[in-house]
Amino acid sequence: MQEKLAITVIVIMLALFALIFVLYDIVNQKNEEYTKTVLSQHSSYDSRIIPYRRGDIVDRNGTYLATSEKVYNLILDPKQIFASEENYLTATVDALAQTFGYDQAELTTAITEQKDKAYLRYEKRLSYDKKEEFEKLRTETNEANRKAGLENRIKGVWFEDEYRRIYPYSKVACSVIGFSGSDSSEGTGGIEQSYNSTLIGTNGREYGYLNDDSNKETVIKSAENGNTIVSTIDINIQNLVEKRIAQFQSEMGSKQIAVIVMNPDNGEVLSMATGRQFDLNEPRDLSAYYGVDELQTMDEKEQGEAWNQMWRNFCVSDTFEPGSPSKVFTVAGGLEEGVVGSNTHFMCDGYQEVGGHRIKCTAYAKGGHGDLALDETLMVSCNDAMMQLAAMQGREKFCKYQKLFNFGSKTGIDLPGEADAKTLVYQADTMGPADLATNAFGQNYNCTMIQMAAAFSAAINGGSYYEPHVAKQVLNEQGSVVEKIDATLVRETISESTSDFLRKALARTVAEGTGKAAQVTGYEVGGKTGTAEKYPRGQKKYMVSFCGFAPATHPEVLVYVVIDEPNTEDQAHSTFASAVFSQIMGDILPYLNVFPTQDLPPVSEEVQGQLPEAEGITNPTMMPEGETTPETSESAEETKPEKLPYDTEEFVPVETGEDGSEISSALPGNLPGEPDSTAADVTEAAAASSQASPTEPPATTRETEIAKESTES
Repeated sequence: MQEKLAITVIVIMLALFALIFVLYDIVNQKNEEYTKTVLSQHSSYDSRIIPYRRGDIVDRNGTYLATSEKVYNLILDPKQIFASEENYLTATVDALAQTFGYDQAELTTAITEQKDKAYLRYEKRLSYDKKEEFEKLRTETNEANRKAGLENRIKGVWFEDEYRRIYPYSKVACSVIGFSGSDSSEGTGGIEQSYNSTLIGTNGREYGYLNDDSNKETVIKSAENGNTIVSTIDINIQNLVEKRIAQFQSEMGSKQIAVIVMNPDNGEVLSMATGRQFDLNEPRDLSAYYGVDELQTMDEKEQGEAWNQMWRNFCVSDTFEPGSPSKVFTVAGGLEEGVVGSNTHFMCDGYQEVGGHRIKCTAYAKGGHGDLALDETLMVSCNDAMMQLAAMQGREKFCKYQKLFNFGSKTGIDLPGEADAKTLVYQADTMGPADLATNAFGQNYNCTMIQMAAAFSAAINGGSYYEPHVAKQVLNEQGSVVEKIDATLVRETISESTSDFLRKALARTVAEGTGKAAQVTGYEVGGKTGTAEKYPRGQKKYMVSFCGFAPATHPEVLVYVVIDEPNTEDQAHSTFASAVFSQIMGDILPYLNVFPTQDLPPVSEEVQGQLPEAEGITNPTMMPEGETTPETSESAEETKPEKLPYDTEEFVPVETGEDGSEISSALPGNLPGEPDSTAADVTEAAAASSQASPTEPPATTRETEIAKESTES
């Protein structure tokens, strides 16, 4: 008997535990569903979403770059308006028309035709002031009618909260910030897209019903707002950069101009800007780039393509042949591998014979640069010396340093749309002698601006390659730090001694060499010019650039300027980019509290022509008739030391063979304004290159002999 009783008790207890578990599951898993079911039994059941507020985006100093402003949707409840025999239609329509200026006849028709509905969204995104104006009128009218004993009241009108995304600076930093949709649930481009999951929150909900006294009884689940992103961007630096870009485009113009400002010691992007902007508050407005007739004839596909081009971030999404800034990595590899020393000399006779082809140096017409020390090869931007140095390293070692500096791989920057240049860089087993030679001075392979900026930073900061990034912290609603985005050290690339050599050589490049137009009064800066002929060759289309840093001895800031096809017949002058660099660096160094360390000597006539004018950029095409550009003038040439003829950096096209064939063509991928190349495109280019020249490395022929002679001399 006792055993049966015990079993019965146990069974009852298990049943109770099972019931408790089921109830717990209902409360936790189906709370909203059951609450709604219960409340739906009331005739005046009401439910509405409580929207979350999308997180803000601020610059590194806390200035708002993107924020959300509360607005209100006007909701009508025709069912309530007609709830009484003495309906509330007249007073309600009069009040709405008086406050918002609606047409009374249209409003009356809309309410009457949907009298059985309890939810009619009549207008979106009203301001707080308009909402308050109506609320005040409703209170006053209803109170007056109540005292007068009138039943005609204002009923069935309420306001639904919503948020509208606001960009206080409109176009500034548009490609970095990005924008969000009308419901703030999806970001497009920039930080808005990359950190969308952090910026969005979770909607709440209000369930309720009206009791017999017309008072609203509610059950509320609060919304969870999104977190704030603190970016690395400095809005003041961004404004200074964009001002100089606009100035250049106004005075000369180009197909595209872009600038990256970065902290070389941690990969933080302080500014990123291009010459193509759009209003973040009206991101689909194409009127700045297309006429009325063009916009009217655009079909949906054309419109989408136009938007994508306008929103495209050139700094991360377009690849190009970098030109001479990449000579820094050729020298770095040679020093690290011990094939050259800081005192190694090269003999430039104006060309190199590679794979049966004559590849010319910039000083070809003058018989070459002559004898050059290693740092002088950077100062005068000698292609001949770079080809010799690359041949001394060989394909394997050369490609090793391309990989160490991350060329051919994405940087991992926290912005969407980064181009993948993997198929646009040669591998050791696909690189022929001519490919090696042209790669040595920055042609015949592609990279992005952000790749070059990150790699150059590693070359001058002691050898540490940091992942570039545009976000610094994540804050919650209360302003507390919930995540700190620290600098990510990817790898060590070169030694401190090699980095020190490069800094000194690049400082001389600006002080004495091809980068004189980049000088900044009172500061010692370093950097490298670049002039790359675009593919297809022979069209006189050039990409000019300057990548530099300051102070030269301990870099605190790096500025990289790229100008695609300056609006002039004679495009092949890195001076255009150097001058923009000089202006930007001159603007931001005082702002960053970097104090002048020197007084520059009086500027010679030669340099004066290359430096930015007080109100703008010197345009060689606008010089008085009969005068030549300072960079190529005979009088300027006479003032230069014989040993260092500072020529322009124009890439001289390779000579063709007797059969008319050209040296290996540049890989035709991702050039600005062109579609991304396919794997087939790259395979074809590589195949053509292999046919033009042997695939074996340039081992012990003429290049090695020249290098040996140069070293001995």
